[in-house]
Amino acid sequence: MCNDEKFLEKVAYVLASDHRKNIILFMGDELYSPKQIGDAINVRTNHISNLLAQLRKYNLVYNTTPRIRKGRLYSLTDDGKRVLEYIKQKE
Repeated sequence: MCNDEKFLEKVAYVLASDHRKNIILFMGDELYSPKQIGDAINVRTNHISNLLAQLRKYNLVYNTTPRIRKGRLYSLTDDGKRVLEYIKQKE
């Protein structure tokens, strides 16, 4: 797992931002809206939406409700779960 260069790039990307790291750590295996995430980690919802868009580009989270505009729910992808487990092991 640790020798996979693309995986390590994703880990480094998440760890480069406390907000991205906190989102990954908070989400775990659950579904959350941007508001729920923002409230939990004390970051404004509009900033959370931008962070989630960045994490989607790295295939770390996905929108489970793409057809709706308000109340979207997000979950970690398999890569996101791998990053989460790696971070938990290292802390």
